[in-house]
Amino acid sequence: MNVVVTGAAGFIGSHVAEVLLSEGHEVLALDDLSGGFRENVPVGARFERRSVIDPLDDLFESFRPAAVYHLAAYAAEGLSHHIPVFNFTNNAVGTANILAASYRSGAKHFVFTSSIAAYGHPHTSEPFDEETPCVPCDPYGAAKLACEHHIRSCQAYFGGPAYTIFRPHNVFGPRQNIADPYRNVVGIFMARAMQGKPMPIFGDGSQTRSFSYIDTVAKCLAHAPMAGAAANATINIGGDQPMSVLELSRQIARVLRVPHQVEHLAPRKEVQHAHCRHDVARRIFPGEYSELVSIERGLEKMADTLSGQAIPPPTECPSAIEIEDNLPPSWRDRLVGSSERIRCAK
Repeated sequence: MNVVVTGAAGFIGSHVAEVLLSEGHEVLALDDLSGGFRENVPVGARFERRSVIDPLDDLFESFRPAAVYHLAAYAAEGLSHHIPVFNFTNNAVGTANILAASYRSGAKHFVFTSSIAAYGHPHTSEPFDEETPCVPCDPYGAAKLACEHHIRSCQAYFGGPAYTIFRPHNVFGPRQNIADPYRNVVGIFMARAMQGKPMPIFGDGSQTRSFSYIDTVAKCLAHAPMAGAAANATINIGGDQPMSVLELSRQIARVLRVPHQVEHLAPRKEVQHAHCRHDVARRIFPGEYSELVSIERGLEKMADTLSGQAIPPPTECPSAIEIEDNLPPSWRDRLVGSSERIRCAK
């Protein structure tokens, strides 16, 4: 079938497009290359450089996708406090635009990557499940939750397209942008370690996440339109294994065979412990989950793909800073060193 993948030059999007191509689907790959790389787009996909807020009806109506996978987003959760207008435009407005073009072109299924950030701070010691109330604590999570509500309301009002909303968390693996200093802690740590520099940790590193290797995540996303039980479902997706940020740094030093060096920075406001249950995902995608890769093995596989590669130039935030207050000093040094990086001066 014909499918559209937005964010196909990015990390997760390129892997989803690759799975779909390997299974015989025709893929129209969209990306504005603000955070992805043209070489990430799998061979065999038709590539169009477009933003999620561009007019898209010409493409969608000529291609007539049966399914649309919307993965494009600037997923810098902590930075979203400081670029709230850009964050909502890129996420909420962009999703509304992609969804409208999908509906007008007759798409039957809309797959959306939300985020664990939709849950916010945990209110119990239990991992989040799909029934946990969503109380996001940053603009990124708030925008993702708004997108979820918009997608559901579209299906309820128009009768389609059917949707599958995934809430992934801390996904890592090959083709992740290790040159982005504001998001994806695995990539940040690997880039620093490869350069012989200490890995930066906000606070003492006791904060925990369940880092998730890309393979199972990409396959579940790709297969959602073909899985009947995934229609109009919201699904946590990722790994079950908890690990502290400090332990992650140790594991990365191990796989890269470098000394373990860390730099403890002032704590920033963030969720301390964030983990999900995946009972729904395991029920709907039992085959995909039977191949779940551990954090340690995933880091080894990612390190193997980076061996001998040069680290690309830093990928800077695609927006000027809108609110400087509470900006972590390590980010401030990069982002507000010149007036053109500040949208709203005090």
